[in-house]
Amino acid sequence: MSRNIQLFPVIVPDEAGLLITSPRRYNVLTAALLGGRHRRLVAELTTASGAGKGSRVIDIGSGPGKLAAALAVAVGPGGAVLGIDPSGPMVEYATARTRGPNVRFEVGTAQSIPVGDSEFDVLTCTFVMHHVAAEARDRALAEMYRVLRPGGTLLLADAHPDGPMRAVVGLMGRFSRRGSRGDRADAEAPRDPFAEVDVRRYADSLVAAGFEQPVFRVSRYATGILTARKPGPIHSNA
Repeated sequence: MSRNIQLFPVIVPDEAGLLITSPRRYNVLTAALLGGRHRRLVAELTTASGAGKGSRVIDIGSGPGKLAAALAVAVGPGGAVLGIDPSGPMVEYATARTRGPNVRFEVGTAQSIPVGDSEFDVLTCTFVMHHVAAEARDRALAEMYRVLRPGGTLLLADAHPDGPMRAVVGLMGRFSRRGSRGDRADAEAPRDPFAEVDVRRYADSLVAAGFEQPVFRVSRYATGILTARKPGPIHSNA
């Protein structure tokens, strides 16, 4: 039985950042951005995260739950995946459509992750950081550092658009602003929305938060992937 949406904590849009609250809209925009390649990108991100059998993984901004579901398969029955999203409707959608005893979803934000310290081996945050309010992004990265175990891995990913992709990314930004603040938010749109989705901009902030030097690469699916490790011995899940 799906949970009643009224039971979820209330997070106001300005606190959460720019939201896409409609699963249908999210799926349409994802299809426009990636076409039939989304499943392959999810598989690539799962591999790039380093999640393995027995890993504890948290996916920040889990949306409809597709990456969390793939991570749950990767970690197996001995592992666990927690998806966090600021949108109650997204959490309800993901909970209803993602099966498995080792994956669950909760409402929460990147800048106030509702878990204890050093609980996870891997943290993924994909196509999310540009939705977080600019003044809250360093706090979000500090939170990610806090919840990872020593030796844990962070993966940030976002669009790395080229050619026609640039128009689609701009469209996604307009949809997310309308979903959270109404049509007036178009007047507040950044003049260069593509700078907002370049995850390389967080490299210095990650180091300042305590992470080792991040590594950046571009996926074949027009996605930039930035990974960073929290210093310390790698936790064994054996």
